[in-house]
This record gives sequence, structure tokens and C-alpha cells, in this order.
Amino acid sequence: MNQFSQNNFEILYNEFNLRLQKREFEDSLTLIPNLLENAQTDIDIFYTLMGKASALTSLNENEEVVETYDEIIETFKNINDEAILKFLAYAYYNKALIFAKTKDYKNELVCYDQLLEKYIADTSDELEMVLVKTYLNKAICVNELKNQENSILVYKELVKNFENSENKAILEQVALAAYNIASLYGQIENNDESIKAYDYVVSKFENIHNETIQEFVAKSLVNKAGRLKDLNKNSTALKTYDEVITRFETSTNIILKQVAIALHNKSIILSQLHKEKELFEVCDKIIEKFSNTDDNMILNIVSSAQVIKDKEKFNTNSF
Repeated sequence: MNQFSQNNFEILYNEFNLRLQKREFEDSLTLIPNLLENAQTDIDIFYTLMGKASALTSLNENEEVVETYDEIIETFKNINDEAILKFLAYAYYNKALIFAKTKDYKNELVCYDQLLEKYIADTSDELEMVLVKTYLNKAICVNELKNQENSILVYKELVKNFENSENKAILEQVALAAYNIASLYGQIENNDESIKAYDYVVSKFENIHNETIQEFVAKSLVNKAGRLKDLNKNSTALKTYDEVITRFETSTNIILKQVAIALHNKSIILSQLHKEKELFEVCDKIIEKFSNTDDNMILNIVSSAQVIKDKEKFNTNSF
């Protein structure tokens, strides 16, 4: 290795990164020819081309970005350097994101399929997140192509492959995928499968102490109750709303919104069933618990409860 050239590369590369940090993207690109000329190793070339793609992305030069990622993939797809192979996954992934930005869903899907075919057997922690994100984005992409049932299959594959991860950041994505499966079943009016999918979210994640995951558990219970109501199983729906309220009413975070929704939806069913005593009790609880909130959606729920209580006063007044 020519030590002078290597030192020169490092100086140039540091300058390149400095310009990127300063958002001097066009100026940074002027260094690419010199960087490639002074590159001494495959990793030097790889980092240079990935940096070029990053600068071009910031400049919204989508066509050139895709061309650069194509060059990277073609150059390094058969290399044995483990460090490059790991980061090469991001070339496929980032290329897919360019197609997503331009709503070219068919080419986006091709990129995800290529990435998964090449890397799904890799069980290393370094690639776990990019693989999970690839599945999530692929499912969204398939859904954009109007194929909800295939989108469900992609989410299911994600869940199957990563549901036993010990990484909570990964489990957050698995919970999201499982929740989306249930939601999609609901969209295609398959309430039975939707309920089963929501039950999976609850049973799998109810004991994981993570706010994001617990929000999916709460949402799953609320939505499950909604599907039960659609099936005219009002009694079971009410019990499910009660489960949300009991589990999460002491929460002090975003999960509390699901408690408000559960109480509101419970009040709707009670009103339809003409169970006025229980209805007014629920309204009292909503007003007492949420009147001081700053959340506009919850304030609307409080207003609805107050209207019902005002009607009660009106109806009991004599003339």
C-alpha cells in the first residue's frame, strides 16, 4: 500500500465528511474523483461511493443516486469482505427509499426482494434492524400496489422471523407489524381473523415493559372491541373496553388516550342498549378523569360526555 496515498485519502475523506456536516453537498461531490483516485482498498472505494450517494440524496438528484447505488451493488455484490457486505445491505435499502420517494413502488419492491434474498439468512445483530425495516417497508409497498392480502403475508413473515428477538427496539417493530396484520384484516372486513391477530398482540406483548409496545397492546384491545361490536357481540365488546380501562387507567402517558377512547366507545354501546345508569357512570368518569387534559381529541370526548349529562339534567327538570 502506498502510505502517502492512504494518508492523502484519509485527509480528503475527512474533508469530505466535514463538508457533508456543513451541508455543502455540491462542494463535497467535487472531492469524489480525488477520493477514488487515492483509494487504496475496497473499503475506501465503498465508503466514497456511499458518501457520494448520501450527498446526491440530500440534493434530491434521485436518478444519480440510483445510478450510484447500482454502481456500488454491482461492484461489491460478490465481495467476501464481511465489513462491506454488512453495509452493502444499506445500499439496497437506501436505493429502495429513493423509489419510495418517487412512488415507483414496483422498483421499490424489487430492491426489498433483492435485499431479503441476499441477507435473510444473516442472523447478526448488525443487520437485524435493516431486515425488519425492509419487511415493514415492503409490506407498505405491497399495500400501495393494492394487494392487502399479500401485505399481510409480508407482515406475517416479519413476525415469524423476529418475534423471539431479545432486542426491544426490534420487538417494537414486530408489535407494529402484528398490529398492522390485525388492522388490514379489519379493512378487508375479516373480523374473525382481525380479532385473532389483535389477541396475538395482547398475549405476546402484554408483559413487556415498553411504552411503545404497551400502546400497541392498548390499541389492540380497543380495536378488538370495535370488531366485536361489528359482529354484534356487544357484551364481549364492553368487557374488552373494561379490560383496557382496568389495565391502563393509571397510565400517565400517551396510552391514557386509549382509555379515553375505550370509555367513549363503551358509552356509545351503553346508549344503544339504553343502559342509562351505567352510561351516566361512564360519562361521570370521563369528565372527572379527563376534564383537565390538553389533548383536543380527549377534550371532544369530554364534551360528548358533558352533553349526555346535560341531557340527563334537562330530562329530569319539571316545568
